[in-house]
Amino acid sequence: KGDPQKRPRYASAILQAVDKTTAETLRFEAKIGEPIRYKDLVLTVHACESTASDEGYDDSFAHMDIQAQSEALTHQPARVVFRGWMFANSPGLPPVESPLYDVWLIACKTAEPVAPGVKL
Repeated sequence: KGDPQKRPRYASAILQAVDKTTAETLRFEAKIGEPIRYKDLVLTVHACESTASDEGYDDSFAHMDIQAQSEALTHQPARVVFRGWMFANSPGLPPVESPLYDVWLIACKTAEPVAPGVKL
């Protein structure tokens, strides 16, 4: 048997968030290392990987930090509500510790070059 295959790494993660108060759901892309805001959450994805073809199952995982920080009170320190690995096939493990929002990983994605003049 040969060496285990390396897990593919990706340039961004596709995340889904829900506002538990309004039931509003939003799916968005977060680039690795670039903080992104969803309402009162600031999400930073540090890595996004998927299983290697020799692992026998298919899953994606993202290592990320999620901090709660009010948009209106940015001078207050942020509170960590999640830090660690999130698994696409097990969205509730481990949970995001926020009474207002839930966030989960959908998939990893390789960034595609954006054509000049195209706004995201």
